[in-house]
Order: sequence, then C-alpha cells, then structure tokens
Amino acid sequence: MQTILGLDIAAMRSRLALVVAISTAMLMAAGCASPVRFPAAPLVTETTEAGLVESYDTDGDGRPDYFTTEDATGRVVRIAYDTTGDGKPDEFVDLDAMPLSECRHVIFVLDGVGYDTIEAFWRAGRLRLFYPPRRIISTFPPMTDLALADVFGTVRPEAYEAVHYDRREGRLVGGNADYLNFKNEAWARRMVYRTNSLVDPLAYLWPDAIFNSELGHFLRVFGRRDRMELPSYIVSIAGIGTRQGAAGQRKVLELMDRLVHQLVWRTRGLVKVTMLSDHGHTLVRAERVGFRPFLAEKGWRIVERLERPRDVVAIEYGFVTYAAFATRDRAGLAADLVGHPAVDLVTYDGGEAVVVEKPGAKATIERRGRRYRYRATEGDPLELGPIVEKMKADGVLDADLFADDAEWFKRTVIHRYPDPLQRLWRAFHGVVEQPADVVASLKENYFAGAEWRLLWVPFVASTHGDLARASSTAFIMSTAGPLLEPDAAARTTDEPAIFEKLEGHAWPPAPAGGPR
Repeated sequence: MQTILGLDIAAMRSRLALVVAISTAMLMAAGCASPVRFPAAPLVTETTEAGLVESYDTDGDGRPDYFTTEDATGRVVRIAYDTTGDGKPDEFVDLDAMPLSECRHVIFVLDGVGYDTIEAFWRAGRLRLFYPPRRIISTFPPMTDLALADVFGTVRPEAYEAVHYDRREGRLVGGNADYLNFKNEAWARRMVYRTNSLVDPLAYLWPDAIFNSELGHFLRVFGRRDRMELPSYIVSIAGIGTRQGAAGQRKVLELMDRLVHQLVWRTRGLVKVTMLSDHGHTLVRAERVGFRPFLAEKGWRIVERLERPRDVVAIEYGFVTYAAFATRDRAGLAADLVGHPAVDLVTYDGGEAVVVEKPGAKATIERRGRRYRYRATEGDPLELGPIVEKMKADGVLDADLFADDAEWFKRTVIHRYPDPLQRLWRAFHGVVEQPADVVASLKENYFAGAEWRLLWVPFVASTHGDLARASSTAFIMSTAGPLLEPDAAARTTDEPAIFEKLEGHAWPPAPAGGPR
C-alpha cells in the first residue's frame, strides 16, 4: 500500500475523485461566466479641457451612455450619464464631493498581490478610480492569518498556520478541521463576505471558475444594501496567484478594475472602495523541498512529540517559502539547516536575542523598548552593514548601537529583507501565541509544505512566506482619499490607524457574524 506520511494514497485519491466530481457538478450548475458586466474598454477616449474623458457603452446598444473624466494626475474624479439618449453626458457626479460618511465602503482583501504588481498596473493607467497605491510591509512569516489579524485587530492566531507544535500538549496538533473551522483566522468573522472554507481547495483546482463564482456571491451581498461597511475576502485570488503567477494576478486586477467601475457606475458614485493585500508573492515557479531525509542524515530523529535532545518536528501544511520546526536544540538545528541548498537563512529565539544565520554568517537582534540593535558576529546575514554604517554617520545609533524602531523601518523598507529586525523579533514575540522554535526562510524557487497537498496543487507558479521583498511587501489604496504621503510606507500593524483616519471612527469594524 502506497502511503504519504502514513496516509493511504488510494483512499485519498478516491476521496479526491469524489470531491472533484461533486465540485464539477456544482460549478456546471452555477456557471463559470464572469458576473462583471462593466465594459472591458471604452468606446472612445479623448482629451478635453476638463481632462481625459472615456466614454462607455454599458447597455450594449453601440452608443456611449456613461463617461469618466480624469484630472491632471490621471485619477477619475467625475462620472457622467447620458439620460436623454443622445450619446452625450448630461448628468454629472463629482466623486470627491461624495463624503465617505454618506457612501458604502467596500474593503477588498486581494490575497498575495504585491506592491510592485499593483503599482505597475496603476502606472499603466488602470485602477484610476483610486489614489496611488502605497507600500505595506507584512509580518514574518508573511502569511494571511498573521497579516489580517493585524489589519482587522483580532485575537492573535495560535500559530503561523493551522498545523503547529503545541508546547502545552507536547505534540503536533491542528490540521484541516481547524482550517475549515477558521480556528486560526479570527479575522474571517470581520468579513461581510468570505466564502465557506470548503470552497478553498477548489480555488486551487479551478481558480478562474471559483473567482467568477465568488464575485457573483459578493455582488449579491452588496445588493442586499443592509450595511455601510463591507470588508470582503476573495480566496480564489490566492489560487490564481499560486497556479498562474504574474499573468494570473494581472487578470485578477483587470476584473477588479472593471468591478470597481461597475460599483461606482451602478450607485452613481455612492460607494468608496479600499483595496489591500496581506502579503506579496514571489512570482517565481518553485519546487517542493522536504527536510525530513536531510535532517535524518544529520542525525535528527523526526517525530511528532519532542522527547530527546536530537528530536525535531517538521511542521508542514501549506505550500509556502518558509519552513518551521519544533526542537529542544534550536542552535543545533539551525546550524544544520543553513547547509540545506533550499535555505536562504535560518532564525530562532535565542532567549535574550533573536539569532539569524546563513552559511558563514551570524547575527543577533536585540530589543529595548522600541529600540533595536543588530550585531553581526560573523559575516552579515541580513546585509545591513552599509545601513548600520550610515546610521552611525547620521548619529541615530546610541552608545550601545541601538536605534529607534521607526528609524530602522524607514531605512530598510525597500531593503532585500524589508523591516527585518522588527519582523524577525515579532515572529517569536507576539505575532502568534505558539511560535515555532526554528524558522527557515527559503530561496524563492523552493517551497515547503505537506506532501499530500501535491494531489491538489501539482505545481506552484508562485507562493510566499519568506523574508525577502517580493513575498513581504503588500499594498493599500483607496478611492476615498490618499492613505499615506507620497513615497511613504507602513506596516500591517499601522493599518487600523490608517482606517480610523480615513473613516473618522474607531476601527476595526464590528464582527459581521462570520463568512457568508
């Protein structure tokens, strides 16, 4: 009997075939056509004294009946309607004159769409109902549950993913049941729209069909007109990014652009939309790496309960570019992991400091209040040497070489490893209730995760989870107003304050009663 991790592969394939058959029937019944009806392109684009005007045919009769006008910055600031049937605008709406307090506010979470992707799309002339996107630095590991717990102010997740080592019970716990019950994602209860978790695996099998289905469900929720604030998470965007990479994400953005236009058109401007992401994506095809054989060769005993000094638990679940482990010998495990060809760097909590290692390089991160110190004892694993020297020259380091957290953030936000000191420290002190003992940040063309998931996702065109910039840099943008100063950036932990300033009232929103 062929098995993976003790699971009967024949039985798994049988269950998978059943799920596929049922799911296919559901998709055929629901239909796969996009519910987005707003035209993909204008009939006419012309430059006028008022600005760039685009004319759209929204009823399919071949004549323009809806018009958008861009200002000198390229943002759509006015819409107009033809109410007489002559193909010319005669009813105008100044979008900036519509205060957020009088509009419904849709908040879309676009899973895994990185800042560079959205910024390039905006610069190409798309999403011009929005003010320019701003850079958001995610958590480490950059994972949906961790980042959105920050954004929506919910209880800390138990762990980085739905499977983790529970120190209280002394064993590996969690899994699909916890995932399906949203045990690790309290943020989901803040959503007005988040599909049933049973749909999530289908989002990786048929991401385009599920995406269209989810947009249709969202539009039905929007059509109920029963609330002013609509936080919404569309899980299939994660599936499209994972299976189709950069091309898939551009396709998502094209449809989201049309969807936002559709909302504004149908409500006559009485809607504001904010879009944000939880983390970025590598946009690089990757192959799975399993650490068990490698560690066994190094003399480690692969277990699910820690009993001996050389025991290690490999915590495997989603396909991500980091790998987490439980062990009683953190330093020893880290020393072996840095020799694995898929590993970029390894980090662990050393007690008084967080330790970061690469082959031939080691450093520590220490914290005093809101100040951090980076000390490279060998080499420079985070490549911060030039930044540290500049900080010395600028006089922002104190006598003990600590600097303010905000200073570190400002100087490292576009570094190869963005905001590394705060993120690595927090990975072991506060981002989750039960952090791993050792975390390996992988090179972008490798991913770790449960091997049985290869039955669902045969290849990975892009994923996330490592410390590097592509995976770690998210975005936020809004039609309601500029959220940050030009060239400014923020963290996921800053987003509640951003929303409070935008909306003029306390954030986060009240629980919506759970996904629907």
